[in-house]
Amino acid sequence: MSATEVQVSAVRRACAYGLILLLLAAGVVLAALSDPPAVSFDLPLPVTFAAFVGVYYLGTRYTLDYEFRSNSMSVTLVQLPLALGVQVVMPLVHVGARAAACALTVITQRQAPLQALCNMGLVCFEVGAATFFVSLPAVSEGPAHWLALYVGLHVGDAVGAVVLGLVWRLIGIPVEVRSTVASIVAAAPVTLTFTAFAVVAVPALRDEPLTAPVLLGLMVGLAVAYRAHRRSVMQQRATEGLYAFTKDLGPLELSSEAAERALERVRLLLHAQQLELSVRDRERWSHLVVAEGEPVRRDTRDARAVPSDVAATGTAALRRGGGANGERMATPILGSAGLAGILTATERMGSTRAFDMRDLRLLETVGAELSTALERGRLLADLGRAATTDGLTGLPNLTETTRRLTTLMEQHCDVVLAAVAVDSFREVNDTLGHEVGDELLIEVTRRLIAVCPDTVVGRIGGGRFAVAVPAARAGGDPELFGLGIRAQVEGSAQIGSIGTHVKLSVGVVRAPEHGDDAATLIRRAETAMYSARHHNGGPVLWEPAYEVQGTRRLAVVMALREALASGAIGVAYQPKIQTSSGAVTGVEALARWTHPALGSIGPDEFIPLAEASGLMGPLTATVLRQSLTACRGWQRRAGRVGVAVNVSADTVLDPSFVTEVAAILTSVDVPPDLLTLELTEGVLVRDANLAVVRMDELRALGVKISVDDFGTGYSSLTYLKGLPVDEVKIDKGFVDGLSTVPADRAVVRAVVDIAHTLGLRVVAEGVESEDQLGILRALGVDEVQGYLCARPMPALEVGAWLRRQDAALRL
Repeated sequence: MSATEVQVSAVRRACAYGLILLLLAAGVVLAALSDPPAVSFDLPLPVTFAAFVGVYYLGTRYTLDYEFRSNSMSVTLVQLPLALGVQVVMPLVHVGARAAACALTVITQRQAPLQALCNMGLVCFEVGAATFFVSLPAVSEGPAHWLALYVGLHVGDAVGAVVLGLVWRLIGIPVEVRSTVASIVAAAPVTLTFTAFAVVAVPALRDEPLTAPVLLGLMVGLAVAYRAHRRSVMQQRATEGLYAFTKDLGPLELSSEAAERALERVRLLLHAQQLELSVRDRERWSHLVVAEGEPVRRDTRDARAVPSDVAATGTAALRRGGGANGERMATPILGSAGLAGILTATERMGSTRAFDMRDLRLLETVGAELSTALERGRLLADLGRAATTDGLTGLPNLTETTRRLTTLMEQHCDVVLAAVAVDSFREVNDTLGHEVGDELLIEVTRRLIAVCPDTVVGRIGGGRFAVAVPAARAGGDPELFGLGIRAQVEGSAQIGSIGTHVKLSVGVVRAPEHGDDAATLIRRAETAMYSARHHNGGPVLWEPAYEVQGTRRLAVVMALREALASGAIGVAYQPKIQTSSGAVTGVEALARWTHPALGSIGPDEFIPLAEASGLMGPLTATVLRQSLTACRGWQRRAGRVGVAVNVSADTVLDPSFVTEVAAILTSVDVPPDLLTLELTEGVLVRDANLAVVRMDELRALGVKISVDDFGTGYSSLTYLKGLPVDEVKIDKGFVDGLSTVPADRAVVRAVVDIAHTLGLRVVAEGVESEDQLGILRALGVDEVQGYLCARPMPALEVGAWLRRQDAALRL
């Protein structure tokens, strides 16, 4: 607080003290100017003084409650001795007795100095004002006297309420004029009741003093009966209010207007000046506060802002008392995971009666209902988020991304959309595990949000994301926008203790040029993204031709499912020849497929689609069964000629594959050593340890293992020593350059030397000329395969070809 603010506060507080002292002095002066009472009882002054001190003190300790509009009013019984005293006690003695009783109350309740002085001024003014009106000459007796007594009592109340409001405002406590007026109006019927009792009691006591016990008994009986009736009525109204509240209570979220309305109903039900609902989310507390005559407040504070006793024990607590702390009651809001929040009621409205245990029990009941409503609200919110939000990254899912993209397109004429695929996601998933793969996606999400803040960023499936911005922010160039994403997102990534690399493929589109609805844009951006995988990651701008390609891919996948079910997949066989003797050592099975409508579909087209669509397992089983069935037929005509079948990484790592191979070998009745399974080096990247286990299991069956396309993948010659394989196949790319590229010849020589050292056969594929054959023979390659030897042929032609080849060797 600044020096100026401190100075202003001191001045305002001094004015408050001055106003209180002025009120006190006015009360004393009015009493001093008043005439002695017309009725007097012959009692010693000390006895009269002590009696009124005691009655006043007891009157402040016991209250009567009644309802006035929305407020539950509690009034003390001090107006009864006040109405009696102004008629029978000397004014200054009366002021002294009232002030002494007030001082006794100040001491027993340990009131603050300002509060004590304020109460002293109020009680003195009440006595002085009432005495002044009663002592006016024109109202000495009869109805005029009664009216003067009522006006005097009510004026004392009204002036006291106004001054009290001014004092609170001066010291910084806001008090509404409406509340002050309401309290003055509410006091009118109570004052009338006490006035009527005093008017009846004074003549009765004057004429027959022995009626005092009767009057006292009547007063006590009426008070007790009223309190019992009042308690019953309050309980009934509380039950009815609670029933209405719970009947209308639905699922709640703290941020909703429904929560504000529910809290306001609870505040009125409890007659609380303020009600606060605090909800905990981990260590963060959110607060909703409704108060009489104030706007709704929402804020976020730490746990120090909630009742510590309730938070610590998890049980309801009631705090009575005045002063700086004030009265409050609080109850825990218990959820499925423990303490979920706290409901706190502060200061009873328009009342000198504090909260009691009945109020606390009602608060506990309301808290239990709110707990259920908040749990239901949280559940509905979670379900809503699950329907629109990706659970891993927290980004919008495909449905929500489509909706937000639609909104963005409505707000801007031109929009650029990039579909982003994390190419390394599947590799990381398969080699390092799903947890690391998930962490990789979270890291990519963080980078995308950092690169493209305040844009539409969503996860549209697997390792695929969508990023949309107004075209102006993308510089009007979709490809440049996609290139910027790659430049800032790609690169090395540290996932825990594991280092990996982020590699992206990006396809881009622009609206409305490439589509006028969000779903079309996303689909076409993904089509361009798939094409980008074959163009070094792109970015690739969508073209109409991609739509045709995508349609064909879908048609091929659908047709492939039907072909596998109907047995329409065929197999061709290409022989392998021994370089030293020219003898046939085996054949390689090559899948072939001709569709009635789509025409001839090459393996380069349908095999990648089979892998992507999960059809590689059924395709491999089909080729295996056909090849082994054909192999069995050759044995009767051409001796022991084996067959080699290509197997993908997904297939060989499948735990059921070994069992399936064994079952097919048994059902077809072919010796296992006539089957060679050709695996690419990619299987080692997926899971090297598991690959070795599967190879050992297959070799245990008697099956031979060949490493296909060696030198084009991720392995090196040194890996061969740890692999349970029988054969190495040199890729056609090295064979093509044997005559012209010295490096290719050096690679082939190295492969042959290492393989022979390890006891492995070496096969060269793609041999098409005699020059290549001569060089391979000279380098020590064991077997060759290619158009020079024979083209792939159907199974029915293989037997005849084998017999011709055998006859030629005998010549």
